[in-house]
Amino acid sequence: MEQVGFIGAYDKKDLLINIAKILSNFNKKVLIVDATTTQRFRYIVPRISNATSNTYVSDYLGIDVALGFMNLNFIAQYLGQGLNYDIVLIDTDNIQTLNSYMLPSLQKNFFVTSYDEYELQRGLEIFKFLQNPMEIYKVIYSANITNKADEYLNHLIEGSKVTWKSEQIDFVDTINDRKAILENQISKEITLKRFSQTYKDSLEYIVSIIGGEYLSQADIKRIIKKM
Repeated sequence: MEQVGFIGAYDKKDLLINIAKILSNFNKKVLIVDATTTQRFRYIVPRISNATSNTYVSDYLGIDVALGFMNLNFIAQYLGQGLNYDIVLIDTDNIQTLNSYMLPSLQKNFFVTSYDEYELQRGLEIFKFLQNPMEIYKVIYSANITNKADEYLNHLIEGSKVTWKSEQIDFVDTINDRKAILENQISKEITLKRFSQTYKDSLEYIVSIIGGEYLSQADIKRIIKKM
C-alpha cells in the first residue's frame, strides 16, 4: 500500500478527487483521508446512514473517503478488515496529523498552495514544528506565477527542515478551470473534459509521480483524455 501526503492550507479536495479517479481507472483501489482541521470533505461526502460519530468512511462517486480519524490504524479498526487499498492520499493542514500519519517518513509528499498570504503562512506554519528533514514537491495554484512570488515562498521556508524537489508543478488558476470544478460539484460527477489542457497536463504529472514506474505517462494521458 502506497501512502502519499498532500500538505497545506489550500483547498485540495477537488485535486485529490481528480487524482483518485484517474488512479481508479487503472484498477487501483484508492482511499482519500481528510486529516485537516477544516474537514472540507465532510460537506461533500455523504455521512453513511448509521454513522453516529464524526469519524467514518464513506463513498463519493466510487472513491472511499475517510473523515475524522487520527491515524491509519483507527481507519483499519473502523473498517474491521484492514486497509485493503493500493494507494492512500492523505490531506493535512496541521502538524498533529502530519505526524500521526507519519508523512515525514513517506517518499512522496506534495505541498499545495496559492500565493495568497493566508494560505502561504498557514500552510508553511506546519513546517516550523518538523523534527526531521522533508523533501517535498511544490504545487502552485496561481493565475500569475512569477519568480518574485516564488522567491518569497522560498524565503518563508528558510531555516526550516524542508527542501523542495527539483520539479515544481504549476496549475494556472483560470476562470474556466474554476468553472469546471464547480460544474463537477453541482452535477456530482468526476469528469476532466471541461478543464484546460494546462490543468490536465499538471494533473498528469502528479499522477505519474504517484504511479512511478508502474504507470506510463502515455497511459495516464489516455485515461485523462477519456474522462
